[in-house]
Amino acid sequence: MRYYEEELETLIKAGAKVVEVASFEWERVHGFANYVAEDLGIDWYSWSSVSGLKVWDGKGFKVINADCITLPGVLDYYLKNENDMLLVLEDFHPYSEAQNPVNIRYLREMMRPQNYSPKYKKAIILSSPNKFVPEELSKELPVIEVELPDRQTIEVIANSVVEEYSEYCMESEITSKLLESALGLTVMEARLAFAKAIITNRKLTEEEIPLIIGEKEQIIKKSGLLEYFHPKEFLSSIGGLENLKEWIHRRGNAYSDEAKDFGLNTPRGVLLLGVPGCGKSLTAKAIANEWKFPLLRFDLGKVFGGIVGESERNIRYALDVAKTISPCVLWIDEIEKGLSGSQSSGRTDGGTSARVFGTFLTWMQEKKEPVFVVATANDISSLPPELLRKGRFDEIFFVDLPSAKERDNIFRIHLKNKNRDADKLGLDMNKLVKLSEGFSGAEIEEVVNEALFNAYANGQKDLEMKNLVECIEATSPLSRTMAETIANLRKWAEQRARLASSEKPEEVKDLGADVPRLQQEYKNPFIAKKHDDK
Repeated sequence: MRYYEEELETLIKAGAKVVEVASFEWERVHGFANYVAEDLGIDWYSWSSVSGLKVWDGKGFKVINADCITLPGVLDYYLKNENDMLLVLEDFHPYSEAQNPVNIRYLREMMRPQNYSPKYKKAIILSSPNKFVPEELSKELPVIEVELPDRQTIEVIANSVVEEYSEYCMESEITSKLLESALGLTVMEARLAFAKAIITNRKLTEEEIPLIIGEKEQIIKKSGLLEYFHPKEFLSSIGGLENLKEWIHRRGNAYSDEAKDFGLNTPRGVLLLGVPGCGKSLTAKAIANEWKFPLLRFDLGKVFGGIVGESERNIRYALDVAKTISPCVLWIDEIEKGLSGSQSSGRTDGGTSARVFGTFLTWMQEKKEPVFVVATANDISSLPPELLRKGRFDEIFFVDLPSAKERDNIFRIHLKNKNRDADKLGLDMNKLVKLSEGFSGAEIEEVVNEALFNAYANGQKDLEMKNLVECIEATSPLSRTMAETIANLRKWAEQRARLASSEKPEEVKDLGADVPRLQQEYKNPFIAKKHDDK
């Protein structure tokens, strides 16, 4: 499907004199121009401030005027040329800045219909890495934003690289899995990854997928917005949360062709709310591993930039990458921190946070690609209410402190991870479970780690019950200083979220007014009346 070519051609036929095409991939822009020019039966030209004016003769570029390196010069040539033509202005965005009002005026003059006869098929393509629309042209300039290459485009690139490096490539087999491994890369990045694989192994087959993925990970990480994860956790690595696990298993079956034929929609995602250290982030990693999906961690805080329009471009780029790599899991950890300024951004940052948040919400609502979003949050009061309504996520789960049965399971899991068996060690699990009441999963894990350190330092042959007991007694869990907040959080979750666990945990015990606490530990954000500090 030639969507961008057809869209460009339609705009030109409809009378658009100037069209902006936003893409890093100049080769694809040239491909669009060539397709349209051939279909319309006209010549197309390319101009840059370095190489001047060139015309495409069917095999390559022929220099028309190497000295024509100023924008007014090439625009004057374009205006005086009465022939049908398509002119691509390379990297135009620096010429649209405020210090270049003449260039903007040139374009506005060209957009006037009276300057051209309807019989002429003549237009300018403004090529730039990112979308830019000067205020003067905001109502007149159509924009085509080119997304990252799809599988079909990647296949074209792979075949061209095999042909180009035929002297090195002893074997090639362009399979669907190989192409999928390169999704999320630009044309140049994909070409480099394929060429590097050929140079390294003298072939391009599925065996080179790890090399391609390695290159992709580095490129994705360089963006600073997304991080490619290789999780080792499975749902079996999580103690408890049976309701959530069952829900994940059901949703995982919805990606098959049979499920689509049955009428199931593509799952949108899940929002995990709750107490810190109770397995929310661990669950995000486990979902990707269970479904065998790539895991991308998205840091919303890194979206915001100091340049006007940079934040909006960043969020669109990150979401485009996720969409292109799909099916995948997009993990947004502590989402409330990234969206904290969206409520009052009009007074603080000119509305940037609100626009970024709006872009994200629209994408969540409208996306059709299999990008499963797993968002975690500790502070519900900081979340915008728009995020919590139905349609953004498939479900909202509340992750509570582990129950007695779940704590037993968590102890066993972490001991097993350290090549220890609770029964073989003769541990009194009932006592450990009782002593660790109010502990989170993360705190139990730290108890096991600290107990092993102590056993090793004491010169013991192995871990003993006394080591674990000592570490438990030396630990003050977060639940004890946040008892009031956790109690009201549970009340909130009863009406607005599903419980992740089938087991009900014990009631948290408030340490009383005499125990020093932080303000954020003391006050309850879910009720209007604050507890008075007397």
